[in-house]
Amino acid sequence: MASVDQASAATSAPAPAVDASQKVKKHDFTREVKQASQNAERVRELNVSLQERQKLTAQEIGKIQERINDIVDTLNKHLQVSQSDLNFAVDEISNRFMVTVTNQDTGEVVRQVPAEAVLAVAHNIEKLKGLIFDKTL
Repeated sequence: MASVDQASAATSAPAPAVDASQKVKKHDFTREVKQASQNAERVRELNVSLQERQKLTAQEIGKIQERINDIVDTLNKHLQVSQSDLNFAVDEISNRFMVTVTNQDTGEVVRQVPAEAVLAVAHNIEKLKGLIFDKTL
């Protein structure tokens, strides 16, 4: 009797166990592939959305810079009419506002805000951006 039990156990037990494990592995793989494709699609959608936002932000920044330059020009025109010694400008490298007080008689700069030293530091930092950061925002 022991030989009959051993023979039936040897022939029937291993075959279903292998088939069941293969089915489980195949089922898990299919589910993982579906999940991965859904994740990839979601990443593509987010990437497109991010690129659109970056384009809009860059356009908005450009419009704001144009508006600032217009305001600076308007301020300077009004100050020229009033014979004032003030001059407003935007530094092109650091994008900082500058106010300069000059002596009308000699044309000498009496005071500048921010000072030349501060602007020099800002210019040096701008030059080092590529070394410190990979890209600008």
